[in-house]
Amino acid sequence: MKIEETWSYAAPADRVFAMLLDPQFQEAKCAATGALSHSVKVEQEGSSDVIETRREMATDGLPDNVARIVGRTLQVIELQHWAAPAADGSRTADLEVSLGGLPINFSGRIRMTPDGDTTTMHVLGDLRARIPLVGKKVETAAAPAIAGGVRIEAHTGQEYLAG
Repeated sequence: MKIEETWSYAAPADRVFAMLLDPQFQEAKCAATGALSHSVKVEQEGSSDVIETRREMATDGLPDNVARIVGRTLQVIELQHWAAPAADGSRTADLEVSLGGLPINFSGRIRMTPDGDTTTMHVLGDLRARIPLVGKKVETAAAPAIAGGVRIEAHTGQEYLAG
């Protein structure tokens, strides 16, 4: 299932990227998603900057048949591998979101595009649940949570940049 979100920050790309690499921003993002607990790791691997967040999320609100499979909590692991900036200042990241050992993942790309004092962010990817018979139902149930997480990150980023 395709998921696509676009938003803008009223800040130049270098400031937005510094925000993304700030563990305090990542902590705020995790807290804003309602995580029961979370951990954040930001590090450099060669020429890539890697952001890893792990969140334990309650499964309240999931359909009963999905919650029975998943249990009372769910581990959400998000990895962003950011490449060096292009000549125009744009950046891309490979994005992977997995759900704690379940055959469900979101795989896509984030694109950061500068335009003076504004930076546009675009996420595009595929949500896949490889579960016989109920995979499409699981994707349909999980898609709003993935899209909502992106929107929460955008809102949290706007608050962070506003100071």
